[in-house]
Amino acid sequence: MIRSRLALAALLTALPVLAEKDPLPVPLKLPPGNIQLLYVDRDASYMGDAVRVVDCPKKEDLPFGVCGNTVFGGAALWNTHLFGPVVIKFYEPRDSISHFEVSHPFNLTSGDDVIMSAPQLYSYVIKDSRFIDPLNEVSTGDLNLRTGEVTNLVYKGIFANNWFNDLVAVNPKLKPPIVTFPGNYGSAEMEFEQRPDGMLDFTFTGATFLPLGSNTLGDPVRLPLPFCGPLLQCASIEAPGMSLHPHLRLSSKPLKDPQCGATCMDITPNSVLEFTLNPRFTSIGDDFGLNIGELGGLGIGRSEMQGRVSVQFGSRTGKFIPVTLNALPPAALLVPPPAFPLNGLSLGFIGWDENLVFPKNVIYRVQSVAITDDPFDICQGELNLETGQIVGGLLWRTFWTTSLLNAILVHNAGRIPPQSFFLKGPAFFQTAVNGQKMFRMDATEYRPFAGFVLPGNNVDYTDMSRQFTAGPGSLLTPFWKIQAALPTDTPSGVMTGGQTNIRSSFNETFSYSYSIPCDAAGKTGTFEYTNLAAGTNGGTFKMENLGSVTCVNSMTSRLPRGSYDTVIFTGFGTWSKDDDPHLATVSISVAPDAPFVGIQIDGGGLSNVDTKPTDKPTP
Repeated sequence: MIRSRLALAALLTALPVLAEKDPLPVPLKLPPGNIQLLYVDRDASYMGDAVRVVDCPKKEDLPFGVCGNTVFGGAALWNTHLFGPVVIKFYEPRDSISHFEVSHPFNLTSGDDVIMSAPQLYSYVIKDSRFIDPLNEVSTGDLNLRTGEVTNLVYKGIFANNWFNDLVAVNPKLKPPIVTFPGNYGSAEMEFEQRPDGMLDFTFTGATFLPLGSNTLGDPVRLPLPFCGPLLQCASIEAPGMSLHPHLRLSSKPLKDPQCGATCMDITPNSVLEFTLNPRFTSIGDDFGLNIGELGGLGIGRSEMQGRVSVQFGSRTGKFIPVTLNALPPAALLVPPPAFPLNGLSLGFIGWDENLVFPKNVIYRVQSVAITDDPFDICQGELNLETGQIVGGLLWRTFWTTSLLNAILVHNAGRIPPQSFFLKGPAFFQTAVNGQKMFRMDATEYRPFAGFVLPGNNVDYTDMSRQFTAGPGSLLTPFWKIQAALPTDTPSGVMTGGQTNIRSSFNETFSYSYSIPCDAAGKTGTFEYTNLAAGTNGGTFKMENLGSVTCVNSMTSRLPRGSYDTVIFTGFGTWSKDDDPHLATVSISVAPDAPFVGIQIDGGGLSNVDTKPTDKPTP
């Protein structure tokens, strides 16, 4: 445990420096006497964990347990909702900044027994959960009364329940840590809002990563099993590389999300669902608000993305259920993944090549677009089944790789650490047309860029002699929009069509034709694609076998059951310029209000075209 935490602290994982917020219409006022006691709202407040149980004995996988050998089919999830008072003491402000301290004088308690569960064979009853203040330590931060921004936030507490007691019992040399948010690697944010009674409503959200490594002072790390004797001696198994992912949300504000009604999605507890991205409505990008005269103003870079979302649901407690999400590549994709900056990362979504265009017609080519999940601060949340929304929104941290982003890192010579993006926003699970299950998310982040440099040569990114330095007020606004679907009806149709001599958003001329059965079991289809580009992108692909097919509907579809407006498929075939086998990943939307085609050969490494929508699609 000690070795793993020291190694984690040495990792390049600095939290992002957020741009200062705009001033509030009316500055916040401190409560009478600069101290307040408010009770947290039980529905809006919870603690929990997503324990990643793995068997990773190899040295290269430790201390963080980054191998893919997950035990029990997924994380062991539990959340329990909390109730109790929170005391916040504010100090007299200096330059509108008030330092504050947070304590929980009577602990925050649950009172409910909940089930900690993994998809396969692991279930543990969690009892007597409490969030306790450490002895002689408090949580602290600094509140900007003018903007509402909180900085220097460190939130501390002890997670206590029977499972943590049993974890220590089977690892007697393990010293239970004080859980600190953000800790060595994690996230923490706090918001304040003025109340009519002069108090300040608050909302805190935090998560952190606690790797246990392979041993504790020489003893192997063990996972407690739910088989205990009369003296509380529990059975256990070795779990080298096991890690804890504790998370906490506290709020004095009641939830106000509307009920989902007829669109509520039926969810089986302790299950895993796989959603397929609709690339027409799924994209990553950045609003480059750079104060660089040569560029002429705002440039919006965006790439439509393809892939899948794996969603694990835990055990239900009342109207809530814990959830974790993972990004996966397109089904049947068999190509070498791009290089990522850290070990233990695996390929997630992949995107199409696009152009980043600035007003003065400065055009950057953005290629080799892909993302991967942050394996340390995993995506987790609490789903309210009555609203279909993740409580408080979803933070999904991902690493991005693009030719331009990688060049920016090189040009700034280590000034920008290779850290994951902190993308957060509202996230929904819902039922749509013909019973189709949907996952939607609209997330963003803000990062100041003043003083950093952009490659000055928009063709040759390796040209270190030309650079643009961003002036005051320069801001990057990364965004991530996701629409993913899981059909529940029985497909019956065949999707056919094609186009000739159309222009891709990367300004290449291509043609294609297709005939794909939505029910592809035991069937085949046809697909042919020709790119007339003069370079390596040019050539003709002819499909010989289908690898996978998913037909889905967009949100506005009115088609009958069994019919769809979007087909997403993978096919194996030939390329006209060699005798090797190749792979096509294709997405085609024929929705009247949302046409789209995107084609990649060998994951985009060989050929790559799409018809990017003009405006940012709403997921």
